[in-house]
Amino acid sequence: MSELKPLIVDLHIPYCIQPERYLRLYGAVGTNAEKNAYMAALKREVLSNEGELDGYEVKAVRLSGGSATVMSPDLLGDLLSTVRKVMPVAHGAEVSFDAHPLTIGTPALTGIANGQPNRAELMMRSSLDSELQALGCAFTMQHVQNAMLFFHRFRMNNVSLTVNYGIPGQTLDTWHNTLRACLIMSTGHIRVCPLDVTEAPGMPSAQEREEMRAHAHEVLTAEGYHAYTDTDYALPGHESVGLQLRQSGCEYLGLGVDGRSRQGGYLFRNTNNLRLYMQHAGNPEKTIVQVLAEAEA
Repeated sequence: MSELKPLIVDLHIPYCIQPERYLRLYGAVGTNAEKNAYMAALKREVLSNEGELDGYEVKAVRLSGGSATVMSPDLLGDLLSTVRKVMPVAHGAEVSFDAHPLTIGTPALTGIANGQPNRAELMMRSSLDSELQALGCAFTMQHVQNAMLFFHRFRMNNVSLTVNYGIPGQTLDTWHNTLRACLIMSTGHIRVCPLDVTEAPGMPSAQEREEMRAHAHEVLTAEGYHAYTDTDYALPGHESVGLQLRQSGCEYLGLGVDGRSRQGGYLFRNTNNLRLYMQHAGNPEKTIVQVLAEAEA
């Protein structure tokens, strides 16, 4: 019997509460009806893959996009349940979701629990409200702390925090405070990311950003975290399965608007036209806009 190939499934959610600065995420803002229509389209695309993944075993599933929890919690839970029903999801697979601090509470965690997630990725960015304002965030540090309390209350203890360095107005001292805030909240995984841009008014210099990167490494390794990617630090046992699989060259299936896939020696990309995707989701002839042999990429 041939060995099953591991596969990552990425379900891209392009919506947010409001677009933030210095992020390359899609950043769509829509009504509840529009967001629900997108979820219905994404479910159609999931269902279209039923019976198409023979020879694979799904080891990691992620609701991505940075703020997936702005969608209906019940629909998120239903989508994950559908993935489990129609795709060959391995027992004990990592099933994670990107979380926005303003959306985490009892309704969100109760609804999404129907899909049996076991990991959350919380976009924290900074512990200083003035830096969050500079980034255009709709939340404050109090919202981040409240979200973490709800995660612990729901026994969701596998939570990753994403923080940024190089924020306009940021100093080494305020960056240190952000790192300490992550440690105080007892998270097992911390993602330390530079901003996607390097030139903006008030942004730290290249040398200062390098000092911040080095300082994060020093602080986190001293607390028992280890770097297993250029940006990701984890306590033992809290590493992201999905990230580790990506590092190993694992194939992946990207669903949703602008979804990217790598399977069978080919690279596929879904349309980034939101309206076109929602109209034709489930029909790859209409939604896939690019196919390349890996050797040509």
